[in-house]
Amino acid sequence: MASLVERLPGKTLGRVVRAVLVVIGLAPLATPFLEQLPLLRYLAIPFNAWFEFQCHRELGRSFEILGHTLPVCSRCFGIYAGLGLGALVLRPRLDVWPLRIWVGVAAVAMILDVVTENLGMRPPSGWVRFVTGTLLAYPVGAALVLTARGDADATS
Repeated sequence: MASLVERLPGKTLGRVVRAVLVVIGLAPLATPFLEQLPLLRYLAIPFNAWFEFQCHRELGRSFEILGHTLPVCSRCFGIYAGLGLGALVLRPRLDVWPLRIWVGVAAVAMILDVVTENLGMRPPSGWVRFVTGTLLAYPVGAALVLTARGDADATS
């Protein structure tokens, strides 16, 4: 029996993947506000359970927006935002090797951020964490949608 993913046409699968990644990208922003709304607070529960599992959630490393602390650290927020933005914008359309190079350079930048901060070579910066997370995840979000669609550039 064919799986659901195998039965979905490329455009439909691409739309589903895109919608899921955009929701995931917005989840850290929306969750604190959903918790305040009686009818929608239950939508925040699975996101908060996931955030608690995957992120250290240190208050000092999280952004505050409109009086609410985000449920993930700034680096995780950058990763979520990068996945969502990449899926939404779908640019640039990279072949496999340029995609690997981008992700590799972004990973090195993230590692340098961690090392230089831990060695006391510079003060902690939530914005640097956010940018390195976004740079790492952005091309991945775009590539996931393009691959799900079956676009030739993303699957070669």
